[in-house]
Amino acid sequence: MIVSEIYYGSGIGNQIWHYVVTRLIAEKNGYSYGIMGKDRWKGQAFMPIDFGEEVVGGSGPEGGPPETLPEGITNYYKEHFLRHPVTNGNVGLPDPNLLSIPDGTKIEGTMQRMSYIEEHRDKICEWLTYDESLKFPQYTGDDSCVIQFRGGDYLTGNSALPPEYYEMAKEAMKVITGNDNLKFYCVTDDPTNAKKWMPWVEVIGSAVAEEKDPYQGSIGWYKYPGGPIGIDYSILNQAKNVIISASTYAFWPVWTNTTANVVAPRYWFDWNNSNGWWRPSESIIDEWYWLDKDGSVELGSDCKEMFEEYKKPNTLYS
Repeated sequence: MIVSEIYYGSGIGNQIWHYVVTRLIAEKNGYSYGIMGKDRWKGQAFMPIDFGEEVVGGSGPEGGPPETLPEGITNYYKEHFLRHPVTNGNVGLPDPNLLSIPDGTKIEGTMQRMSYIEEHRDKICEWLTYDESLKFPQYTGDDSCVIQFRGGDYLTGNSALPPEYYEMAKEAMKVITGNDNLKFYCVTDDPTNAKKWMPWVEVIGSAVAEEKDPYQGSIGWYKYPGGPIGIDYSILNQAKNVIISASTYAFWPVWTNTTANVVAPRYWFDWNNSNGWWRPSESIIDEWYWLDKDGSVELGSDCKEMFEEYKKPNTLYS
């Protein structure tokens, strides 16, 4: 058996990366798997997932390294981490050793690499099936566009997107769809700042729900104020047109929504700082539209070609 752990301080997007990649590694190598911390799973109100075999024992701080390993686990492996010289964040190069770890290992890392998952999209969609009653057709028609605004602690970091991003993305989506009459809606963890950034948008979903979500708690210093996040997840997963921030939460419902027009920030976490690099380095989805700081938009397949040229003289990617 191989084991990974989901943490209380992680958002649901990070938790899904740990679950999905662990399960894929186990399947690739013919191992069983188990997920520690299933009581911390933030999607338990709407998305039942298969935690694999029961994990007994094991302790340590969030993010590792462990102080003690679970029963039957004899190794610990942390995914390769390389700091970017400008932002100090993880460059996010794929770690081929992670995919071939020996049985009996606990694994750690962000695991946010498209090469780990992109060939398994259909299977992952099945793994991430959610409550079928979550249907909101009033927000998911051809004339609607759903904007995901990530606020809270995100706004104090390098990846925070200014109001100009959302304004440019709105105009880009009108061009992509050929529809000047799109109605824009917003799902968010921070309705107060969403309305400051986008006074022209209607906030919907969990942010305006009276019911609260008992499984969310805090991410960093920010305590989630809204209702059931399954509402927002389902809206993003069913929308025909979507604009997102560089959010691991938004990534999963939108990536598993295989028919949507998607506008996302080019360079992902480093939209504000990049002169050509992407962080993580494997964060480009071919069919999404990627918006640059100057308002230009390119398909992901074209962005990949440009990034390959950027990497050639750069020893960071050697």
